[in-house]
Amino acid sequence: MSKQNLHVVIIGGGIGGLCLAQGLKKAGVSVAVYERDESPSSRLQGFRVHIDPQGSNALHECLPEHLWEIFDGTGGHFGEGFSVLTEQLHELLSLREAGARSSRSIARHRSVSRNTLRFILLAGLEDAVHFDKRFVRYEERADGKIAAHFADGSTAAGDVLVAADGVNSPVRGQYLPHARPLDTGVVTFGGKIPLTDGVMAMLPAPMLDGPVILVPQDACSLFMAVWKRESRGEELIRKLGMGSELPQESDYVILGFGVRREYVELDGDLDAKSGAVLKDVLRRKVAHWHPTVRKLVELLDESQMFPSRIRTSERVAAWPTTRVTLLGDAIHSMTPYRGIGANIALKDAALLCSKLAAAERGEQPLLSAIAEYESAMREYGFAAVAASFKSMQQATGEKHFGFGVTKTAMRVANAVLALRRRLAVA
Repeated sequence: MSKQNLHVVIIGGGIGGLCLAQGLKKAGVSVAVYERDESPSSRLQGFRVHIDPQGSNALHECLPEHLWEIFDGTGGHFGEGFSVLTEQLHELLSLREAGARSSRSIARHRSVSRNTLRFILLAGLEDAVHFDKRFVRYEERADGKIAAHFADGSTAAGDVLVAADGVNSPVRGQYLPHARPLDTGVVTFGGKIPLTDGVMAMLPAPMLDGPVILVPQDACSLFMAVWKRESRGEELIRKLGMGSELPQESDYVILGFGVRREYVELDGDLDAKSGAVLKDVLRRKVAHWHPTVRKLVELLDESQMFPSRIRTSERVAAWPTTRVTLLGDAIHSMTPYRGIGANIALKDAALLCSKLAAAERGEQPLLSAIAEYESAMREYGFAAVAASFKSMQQATGEKHFGFGVTKTAMRVANAVLALRRRLAVA
């Protein structure tokens, strides 16, 4: 096969879409991204995000070397451990990786500001990313090109159209209208607390090694984690000339409470609930929890508390391959209970990039390349969706879901793991 001159149109400038664009540019494939935000800084991107080894590998594959170095330097510490505690802070399970990876390793855990990561992913794509472009529909033209239409009346045509436009993807709505995400009935809310010396002294010891999740007898859970920025980050960010554009962020503790809506007083329009109402609901739920937890809840800034409905995808049967494809939440949105959604989107981006680059080089037909990507993506993507949904059920299920049995099993597993660690040290 001869070399093809592909042009890829990506709808959505989030983590997955921009990672794909960076990889395609690196591979010499023409690409353009169309993002509905008015500008790179028109919308703050929320909390920091956990990038795991598979997400790190994907970014390493797609980013040029200088941007990888900046990402690697700005990714703050993310403990290798994970603990499950009771609401009284008694340990049920403690997971620690045997032999922590080198801090210089590619495939390791990191925490990074979503804003910082987005700016890194945008670097060098100034001519390829088009803002204030709200996708309306696409059509397949007679010449085989896929044309995207936008609300401002403009169009963009390419050989491939990639939906990277999130859980409410309008591209998916047209292409796979049956693949709509479902409301799980679980809501989450919480916020962040500045990591002062006083707050640091209050934290349970397991939080120094990684995130913890508190599981009481009630059908709810509380996620807690420390987020620290990398000290070299500001210097490296200045290399991009964007230090003045990025919002200044400090270290903080994040608290995320999850519960089925019927177990809290949140009737009526959920979106209309104020932060004061949410904080009062959380205050009442933790009234008999450990005093440290109650103090942390009181420190939450209610003006920054907003509710979120948790949705999840259902597995979608294979569809006929065309020049339209999807990645990330646009096709396999998942609950936040495994913290892997962004990483699976990055994995999608790296895999799709490699397949499209192979088609560009003439190593395989374009539709064959897309089909191979979609086949693999459906398997690992929906496996991640299922695992995330199961974790949500375990964290927010009713008592009869098996909390007592689960806690006993955790304690037994924890004792076995502790014994193994002691034997390894001996």
